[in-house]
Amino acid sequence: MSLPRFHLCAAAWASPHLTLTHDEAQHCSRVMRKQPGDRIEIFDGAGRVAVCEITQVSKSEVQAQITTETRVEPFQTAIHLFPALIKAEPFEWLLEKAVELGAASIQPVITERTVIHLDAAQTEKKLAKWRRHMIESAKQCHTPFVPELKAPIAFAASLKVQADMKLIPALSEHTRTLKQALPASKTASVAVLIGPEGDFTNEEEAQAFSAGFVPITLGTLVLRAETAAIATLAILGHELR
Repeated sequence: MSLPRFHLCAAAWASPHLTLTHDEAQHCSRVMRKQPGDRIEIFDGAGRVAVCEITQVSKSEVQAQITTETRVEPFQTAIHLFPALIKAEPFEWLLEKAVELGAASIQPVITERTVIHLDAAQTEKKLAKWRRHMIESAKQCHTPFVPELKAPIAFAASLKVQADMKLIPALSEHTRTLKQALPASKTASVAVLIGPEGDFTNEEEAQAFSAGFVPITLGTLVLRAETAAIATLAILGHELR
């Protein structure tokens, strides 16, 4: 049976003694009711995982000592997701599944048809909430990695991304299947641009093509934005990993 998992960011990792604080400490001590002597698993979201024994529990902290520590190498192909910012519930579902499917990073994009607009304070709150949501997803599916979540950027800025391959699911007639678009040899990085509700405008699509994004089809059906993102991640994971 797997051990209860808790997240500790890499910056706070100090082998062989680890200290959980804030939400993770409360989850461990109050929700899971763990006590000194119990064994737990702690991961940093960057591939490091440790089996630990709890040594001390207080109201605000849980201290543990590492018994075994391992490092998992990242995937050879990093998949960077650039999804248009969509409504809250489907976007959080997208983030959850992107963690499970091994996205390397996620950067929301503000497009012409984006209906969600956040000021600076709202953005910081949303990013904090989304990161917690992603950590919970990583804990549940037992991945050692949490994708890097970046602040939303304008559509024009997203076109400047540097990657070995750049893809955009599109309804254009000039698309090819994802398998047809993939190179014969392994690629180190792939950027995927996903449209919002209502898809990209014709002008945005043309700009993406000019910036080197290859249009691909995900089939004959019109998929929701979050479904297109997850379908692309799943197919890329199968073909490239």
